[in-house]
Amino acid sequence: MELWEQQVESQPSLTLPWNETLIMPIGDIQYGAPGVDLDKLKRHMEWGMKQGAYFVGMGDYVDMASPSNRRAIQIAGFYDSTLDALGEIAMQHLDRVHDVFKGTEDRWLGIIEGHHYFEFEDGTTSDTILADRLCTPFLGTCSIVNLKFRDDMVKGRHTINCQMWVHHGQGSGATMAAPLNKLEKMMARFPSVDIFLLGHYSRKVGYPVDALVPIFGKHPRLKAKRRILACTGGFMKGYTVGSKRKGRAQGSYVEQGMLPPTNLGGILIKVRPVHTQDEDRLDMNVEL
Repeated sequence: MELWEQQVESQPSLTLPWNETLIMPIGDIQYGAPGVDLDKLKRHMEWGMKQGAYFVGMGDYVDMASPSNRRAIQIAGFYDSTLDALGEIAMQHLDRVHDVFKGTEDRWLGIIEGHHYFEFEDGTTSDTILADRLCTPFLGTCSIVNLKFRDDMVKGRHTINCQMWVHHGQGSGATMAAPLNKLEKMMARFPSVDIFLLGHYSRKVGYPVDALVPIFGKHPRLKAKRRILACTGGFMKGYTVGSKRKGRAQGSYVEQGMLPPTNLGGILIKVRPVHTQDEDRLDMNVEL
């Protein structure tokens, strides 16, 4: 697990009397597979940049290669020229994804590793190269990112932290609640985390979990604490009209497996550091 800390800026909310920070998880693009919608991804990124959002990478930026395909390449005993040719194709796919991300280099909170990536001869992968190009840390398999909100303009205000648990995801789950069920179990294992993010399922699901914390002292009260559980979406169509393979009509693995279609795109998380006379806290919500 990687631990990463970054100070973030906030801006006035359009709907509430506080400043807010926008977080947009990006992943499950799988460029190179049929059905990838790079135009939608580009519009999504452009909107985020106009809003001053921060991004976090959720894995599977390119489709080449899956874990089983990487194992097959390792044991095949290919000549160096064949491996070089595969590497050139993998780099071309990565370049296409990076083209969409150009101009966002200072807005990333890190990127994690997915299931789909290409491993080059020098040990680098398409994921580590993308992180380097975006000038952001490569966060490996799983990470907790601590966002620091500090208001230096007002004396006496404390830094408010927001912790995000970030993982690409693992396993199957055909129901909409499947990723949320997995994240619900993680809440007990990481009690200080505020936001839990999961990719992999290529669907947008989010749920705010509210709890009450008793505060004792001269004026006893209950303090509201919200945590966000979210599956972060994707940009690959599962069903396309007229899809073909080997010269005949054939659907993608989504269609072949009778998996449910999902709406493309990503989620939006709004985090607001709230300072009052009695407390410093986070106000958060998730939009699909």
